[in-house]
Amino acid sequence: MHRPAALAACVLAALLAAPALARQSQPGRPVKKAPAPPATQPAPAAPEQSPPPPANAAPEKREAPSVGPYIEQSNPRDLALAVHVTINSDSPRDKVQYRDPFSGRVVDFPKITPFEFTTLAIIFPVLPSTSSSDPYTREVMGSLTLNDRLADESIEYMTGYPGGVRFARFDAGSTDRTTTCREVELRMVLPMRCYRTKFDEPNALRVPWPAGPWPQDVASILAPQLYVETGIDAEGNIRPYDAAAVDAALTRWLAEEKISDPKRIAPAALAKILVGKVWTNVQVQGDGLALKRTGELSGVMVQPPAWTLRDQRGSAHDVTVLLAAVLRRAGIPARVLIGWDVSSGDGKFLDKGSKENTLRSWIEFALYDEKANTLNWVPVDIAKLRASTSRPPPLTQPWRYFGTHPDLDSVTPFAFHYHPPTDVVSYGWPGFWGWFITPKPPASAEQSIRLSAAALPVRGGQPPRDPKRPDQPAPSKRGN
Repeated sequence: MHRPAALAACVLAALLAAPALARQSQPGRPVKKAPAPPATQPAPAAPEQSPPPPANAAPEKREAPSVGPYIEQSNPRDLALAVHVTINSDSPRDKVQYRDPFSGRVVDFPKITPFEFTTLAIIFPVLPSTSSSDPYTREVMGSLTLNDRLADESIEYMTGYPGGVRFARFDAGSTDRTTTCREVELRMVLPMRCYRTKFDEPNALRVPWPAGPWPQDVASILAPQLYVETGIDAEGNIRPYDAAAVDAALTRWLAEEKISDPKRIAPAALAKILVGKVWTNVQVQGDGLALKRTGELSGVMVQPPAWTLRDQRGSAHDVTVLLAAVLRRAGIPARVLIGWDVSSGDGKFLDKGSKENTLRSWIEFALYDEKANTLNWVPVDIAKLRASTSRPPPLTQPWRYFGTHPDLDSVTPFAFHYHPPTDVVSYGWPGFWGWFITPKPPASAEQSIRLSAAALPVRGGQPPRDPKRPDQPAPSKRGN
């Protein structure tokens, strides 16, 4: 392994240091519209338009890379993830008492109050292929319900977002009238084929850094991301995190390995070194879930990477986000994946009284073979690595859950972002969805997210499903 020369060459110049954030905005309050970011950072797009391609994207004249040979998929399983998001408007000052008929205990609940709107658009992510999944695009279904009445069940896609993610959009209301609403429900069914993965690490270590720009979808991943490089301050505004702690850790860890120029070692080797450092230095504690009294998920609590480094501990989501931040600061495109684990339980999110966590997160880093024009996203499950042992094996040995992952055939990935990378709001901790309402969204609301999954039924009398076939329908142009 070569011994490199300067860390600064690989640190992303586009990300600016800023004062550390206050604690995230309080649950039940919407995220405000982000202020205009520095010129070096792309502004988030509103639902009606897509963000422009990053300046460092590959020239359009070059063909998009094909799937590389370094990740082998096996044991395919066809699964359907069902998502149910419920939003109730509430008055934070008014309470309704509920008495449990069995225990006699009295609990105060927020009083649900109607809100008025003219137009409403709600979105939820639909992922492209990942290292361990392929979507059945033509079988995605969804519906929007207002006050138990169907408002929209025709999906229109917003495109052009980081990593090729699309957002299914549903609309309600009209500019010529006002609608009164108390409860909004979004339902999605996301069918996909999931696989186990096997990593050809010896050959992957021969892939050098690209001499030219990253492919467009890869470059877009390096744009500042909420809860990785940016967060929400006490006023509900999006602000850059202070990157000093991450940079200091990166400098220290590379110095420990006598690495002065990371660009002189293979990206896969650098990724493995940095994964090992996070594995060694940070413990995984807690599930990071924000739950309602009913046991339903109301969001995922994600703390800034600097806090995880400072405390040397965090939930699986916190440690995953830290790993993504470290790799991205080192110049390696990495994306967070959030998925639903169907390998245990009966498929429901949480049994009453159970604390079992089946919401999973991990990262994928880009392995781009510029010469062959191929791309693999390599999965790394830092929570699984840490659970196996607190001390990483030697770098010369293959690591289970670094590229090779025997469990991902039972995990349905559904998001790259905890909150959509566009100008929509949700309430409390991020919950993957968002909405855009005119003239303005409710000041406060309660959100709940329910997830379940089941085997995709076999269609009688029709050709076998094949998610890799080239005749998948083109995405809608809405949002461009």
